[in-house]
Parts: sequence; C-alpha cells; structure tokens
Amino acid sequence: MGYSAKQRKVKVGIEGANEIVKDLKAMNDAAAAVLMSGAKKGGEIALDDARQNCPVDTGALKASLELTEDKATATKATVKVDYDKSIRYGTFVELGARGRPGNPFLRNAVDNNIDKINDAIVKEISNAVGRKL
Repeated sequence: MGYSAKQRKVKVGIEGANEIVKDLKAMNDAAAAVLMSGAKKGGEIALDDARQNCPVDTGALKASLELTEDKATATKATVKVDYDKSIRYGTFVELGARGRPGNPFLRNAVDNNIDKINDAIVKEISNAVGRKL
C-alpha cells in the first residue's frame, strides 16, 4: 500500500450554517477576510503540531515550517502549512526513501488534529459574524 503525497484538505461543517452563510453574504468582500481568518486559526494548530513532531537533525527543516495564505473568496479560503522547498530532503523525511520509512509529520499534523482544527475554524468564523458558540 503506497502513501499519497496529495495535500490534505479540511472541510468544515457548521451547525446553524444557513444563518452564518447569510451573514457572510451580507458582508460581501469582508467575507473573504473572515474565512481567511478562520482558515489561519485552523492552520496554526496544524503548524504547531508539525513543528512539535518534525524530526530534527540540523533543525533546518523544522525552522523552515510556515503557514502561508493561499486563496480567499467570499465562499472559500485556503492556507498552506509547508516547509521551504529549497530543503530538498523534506520530501524524503515526509514520505520516506529507499530503505527508509517516512515520517509524515505534515500529514499527521492535520490528520491527528482534525477535530481541533474544525472547532477553531468554526469558532473564529462564528465570532467574526457575531454568533457566539
């Protein structure tokens, strides 16, 4: 069984979503900022976990981990947690190489914290539109 390097996407469902969607639509352009704020809150949880579980030899890979904004629209926002691609061995650490098993610290950062990430996103968006949970 192989390991997929495909990025893990987190989709969040919100109770009372219809009301929140109405509030976001009323915000027009500001909705993208609200969604990005929520995405960043969730991304910070994954980033913290990745930093804690990143294997360290020289420390360069761990030090290069960062959260970056990707895209934001009135209906969707994405962020990326990744390492500096100039550190070529990052892929081999994550996925493994000949005779060496992978240590998927990035993938596990999302998989192991999916509920926390979802909760953080929902809370941030709800607070931003004035609906306290």
